[in-house]
Amino acid sequence: MPGGHQKGRRIAASGFKQSSMSNCGLNYRAPCTSAEGRPCDIFENIRFWNAFFCSVGLKLREFHPGQLSLIETSREYMFTLEAQQHQRKVTTLLRHLLRYHHCLVAVHLGDCLLMTHHRLICNALVKSRSLRKLRLWFLSMNPRVLRSFAMALPRLKNLEELDCLIYLEETFCEVLSEFLVNAGSLKTFTLRRHLLDASGGRIIFQGLMRNASITTLSLHMRRSSYGNEFAEYIRENRTLRNLTLTADEYANFDQRELRLIICSLFHTTTLSEVRLENFKVNEGNSCLVALFLSINQSLRDFHLVRCSLYTDAYPPTPAIFSPWLTAFSKNKTLEKLTMELSCFSLEQCRSLFEALKFNAFLNNITVERIQPLSVAEISRAMRDTGVRERFFFSSPCYVDNPGVELTECKDLSKFAVSSNVLSHSDSFCTTLRVLPSCAHVTSLSITVWEELFDWNVMNALISQYIATTTVLRELSLTIFYQIWDHANHVESVLVRALAINKSIRRLCIDGITFNESETQVLAETLQSTRTMCYFSYYPRDRQSTVSLFQKLSPNFSSNYTILELNGYLRQVGHHDLFIMDDVLHRNMSLVARAAHFVTGTRHRYLAAAAELVHSNPGLVDFIRKLASVDEGEALSRIKNSLKSFYELDDFMRLAGVVKYGVSCHRRNDGQKQLVDINRDCWLCIRRYLKVGDILDNQ
Repeated sequence: MPGGHQKGRRIAASGFKQSSMSNCGLNYRAPCTSAEGRPCDIFENIRFWNAFFCSVGLKLREFHPGQLSLIETSREYMFTLEAQQHQRKVTTLLRHLLRYHHCLVAVHLGDCLLMTHHRLICNALVKSRSLRKLRLWFLSMNPRVLRSFAMALPRLKNLEELDCLIYLEETFCEVLSEFLVNAGSLKTFTLRRHLLDASGGRIIFQGLMRNASITTLSLHMRRSSYGNEFAEYIRENRTLRNLTLTADEYANFDQRELRLIICSLFHTTTLSEVRLENFKVNEGNSCLVALFLSINQSLRDFHLVRCSLYTDAYPPTPAIFSPWLTAFSKNKTLEKLTMELSCFSLEQCRSLFEALKFNAFLNNITVERIQPLSVAEISRAMRDTGVRERFFFSSPCYVDNPGVELTECKDLSKFAVSSNVLSHSDSFCTTLRVLPSCAHVTSLSITVWEELFDWNVMNALISQYIATTTVLRELSLTIFYQIWDHANHVESVLVRALAINKSIRRLCIDGITFNESETQVLAETLQSTRTMCYFSYYPRDRQSTVSLFQKLSPNFSSNYTILELNGYLRQVGHHDLFIMDDVLHRNMSLVARAAHFVTGTRHRYLAAAAELVHSNPGLVDFIRKLASVDEGEALSRIKNSLKSFYELDDFMRLAGVVKYGVSCHRRNDGQKQLVDINRDCWLCIRRYLKVGDILDNQ
């Protein structure tokens, strides 16, 4: 971490300290009232439920309209005195939710509750009829807890997703293996525990090999653990569609075992997506991956995430490079690919682009890394071969020569300006002066570590750019000086620039400490923003975070745009955190509901959400992920969905006032009625009348 600091957590309220559940107006005994097109009444009181759950590091969230998930937010509060005092009450609430609320579909359980109330919770899990997803993250070796879950697991007949990060001793492995054999409803299985030994791996794979329902499997692969068993499972399996394998990030995975894994993929005809993470791949296995892609006829997506190819040979020889040309030109099923290009020479990259011209199917290639000094040449080669629109760069391009990267690479959008690369003040400032003319830059990271730089000059250039840009969407600003001079209050210029900007959607400020007046301006900016959805703040003086959130919380409820706040929050008051977390939950729920309405689910409460947050930039991102469309298509769908219930009959029908259309009995006095007003008058009324204004008839 920069400066040796440990990054803070994202907001997880530890909120109101209530001595009694009844004192806060929480009727936890009320039954579930959810129905088709109508969410449960519990959604109106989620803040009261979360007042208790947050005290033990949990909270309720609505990720899918009308469905609740109990998620873990922070492990910091799990063993505090407050958490111990609330454990019994929280367990009571959780038991009631599991037993009586079929709107609760997902639960994330950790150490805090399980250490003391594992029997009660396991009994409640078994009695739940709606639980579909269970995330069990329990790092203790407590045998009593493991026994409780060993008894409960076989009885979870309706479970569709199981995510385990748990101490896998032999007895529990046997129970888990037997569960996998009989789990007819289980579709997704994730095993995160990287300390699983070879013996435990064999036991679990015995169960996996007899399972006929799992379509998505994610495993954390340990070096020299169970490669043979995995290879046999993949060769024999006929139901798996999505596979993710993750290696230890800082450990070298055994290349012989990796070869077994890759070879096993040659035998599968059912997999449509494979994702490998953190693997270092030698020359032989890199060639094997290319050969696999060149002959496979079932994969749609193949992702090498944070994987290094040809770790022992750069660049690869023509003989071992040629399978990549075949894979790029002749694979007729692969549509999405993630990999690095830094393992290839510039000429080899050109050859890949030429080969890609003859492939009409591979249209989405995410590039993680390229050779820093070859950015301009590679970008030019992509344009010359006509394949540039198929490539996406996940990492920013570091500016070494602003006259080259910024001015020539206009088809790139992510850039990083760092004093580690531009070590001279003149070249750094030149880059900042060029930025305002670069309309193609939508994501920018600025990092300054050197005290030799003139902060007054740099701040003025940065602030001018922020205040005038209309295209920048993401900004990360990291300034670390050992000595700060606040005499000129140059930070106030930066804060005012942020207040003026109307384009930034994601902002991270790291290392800069604002004074009280600057913090007030920043708080007002966040409270009133209609474009910024994600904000992170990590000042050198952590008390500045406390001051910011104290100023932000009183009026934060009027903001319907911000979806996420991150920072150093340990010192921030529980009350301020709880208020802001409640607003963030509301905003996230509204955006999720609106996204589902836009993509076709026509319920009244979803339409009401769409009217409230249709201009939230975060809604566009949700729709892009939900419907797999680009930004232009997402914006078009939002516009069309709002038009779909603007007319009188459409509005009344969606609001539940009428079943088909509006008709009125003629009045004896001849007075005009609703159906008699013309369209212009109705549209004028409609400007002030929202779906949410119509009372629920239930």
